[in-house]
Order: sequence, then C-alpha cells, then structure tokens
Amino acid sequence: MKKILIILIFFLLGISANAVTNQSIIEEEVGWKDRLGDEIDKSSLIIDKDGIEQNLEAILDKTKPTVFIFAYYTCPKLCTFLLDGAAEVVLAVNKIRPGLDYNLITLSFDSTDIPEYSQGKEVKYSENLKKNESWRFFTGSKESIKSIADSVGFKFVKDGDEFAHPSGIIILTKHGRVSRYLSGVLFDKKDFKLALLEASDGVIGNSSISDKVLLYCYGFDPIGRKYALKALNVIKLGGVLTLLLIGVFMFFMWFKKKGGTSK
Repeated sequence: MKKILIILIFFLLGISANAVTNQSIIEEEVGWKDRLGDEIDKSSLIIDKDGIEQNLEAILDKTKPTVFIFAYYTCPKLCTFLLDGAAEVVLAVNKIRPGLDYNLITLSFDSTDIPEYSQGKEVKYSENLKKNESWRFFTGSKESIKSIADSVGFKFVKDGDEFAHPSGIIILTKHGRVSRYLSGVLFDKKDFKLALLEASDGVIGNSSISDKVLLYCYGFDPIGRKYALKALNVIKLGGVLTLLLIGVFMFFMWFKKKGGTSK
C-alpha cells in the first residue's frame, strides 16, 4: 500500500507540473489505441546497447511470445516506476523465464536517447536475472519509434522536456501480433502469467495442465484490463469433474460387486 501511495503522489505531482495543457491533445494523441490482433512493425530499424542497428524481425525469437515495453530512459518519474513494476512481476513469475521462454524488450520512445542509456538500463535490470535470462533495451530514430508505436497503438506526445504517455506492457504472440495490453506500473502476477499463456496458446516454459485450467477459468476484462474469473467456465469445469468422480465411483462399485459375486 505504501508503494502505491508513493507512486500516486509522484504521478500526481508530475501531472500538475508537466501536463499537456490542451485537453484535446490528451484525448486525441495520448493513450492506448486498441490494436488487438495487429502485427507490430518488424521492419523499422532500432539500435541495441552496443550501437548495432537491426529490426524486430531479426531481434525477436519467433518461437516465443514477447513482452514489449515503451519507456524513455531519462524519464524522471513514470517510466522508472513502470520498469521497476515490470521487473518485480518478471521475477515473481520465475517459472516462465525472460529471454528463454519469452522475449523481453524495452524500446525508448525518446529519439534523443543513446545506446549508452540502453546499456545502463540493461545492466541495472539484468542484475537479478538468472543465467541465460535476458532483458534487452533499445533506442531508435524518431521515424522508427513512431512507426513501431503506431503499429501497436501506443500514443504519446512531447511535452516540454518530457513526454505525455500511457504506462503499461504489451503482450505479443510469437507471430508478433498484439495479444493483450496490461496497463499501469504495478502488475498482478496472475494477469502477467495468464497473458503469456494466452499469447503462447497455453504452451510456455514449465506450464502445466493446472495452468491451462487456470487459463480456461479466467477471461480478460477489457475495461479493467485484468483477468476475471469466468463463472460459467467454472461451473462447466465443476460439472465435468463431478461426472468424472461419479464415473470413477460407479466403476469402483461395479468392480467391487463383480469381485464379490465371483466368490
């Protein structure tokens, strides 16, 4: 609760000090535009921490879903909270591993950010990752950033020395299509795991039958942008389990009776 209050205070201070004054700009040019099912722009070139320029077609492992995050590296408030929140949930869901079971990518939407900033962020947020896990950070030109952002519905505007922008993570399928948006700076472990399971068709990392049952029981609430328990599916699942138990019981009773008769 304390962490949430601190985030809210900083966020509100940021709004009062640096908010775009024209409300119509906020409504039209800042936020998320729903691009569910659309493919992220894989052709625009972006730059890694070593200054190497590649496109997402070459960067992404196409056998895995992707967690994609927009954050600019000199952001004094919101982006830091976002990256910290993402790091927290990534570490919490430790059976599904970044870089091994899914791609974890951050792209700065500030075209003045340089590869050295990417390197600093990559070092910081890789400290707690395990061997062979990875979280990669990139920069890009203004044109590339805009093209990639537009393709997934991330809308932002320059506001003085800073940016007005939404906060959250984008889950992509292994084909690079938008599967889910998870908004905010703090992420529920269950929502994160379910979004990755959904994006991978229920097959990722050490996912089990129980994970697939969990995915079946929960549906995504587009208003709250969270996974909510689907009562009807729970009832259906309960009915199937009941029938199975009755079947097992009847078989046991039949087998017992048959054994008794043979004597």
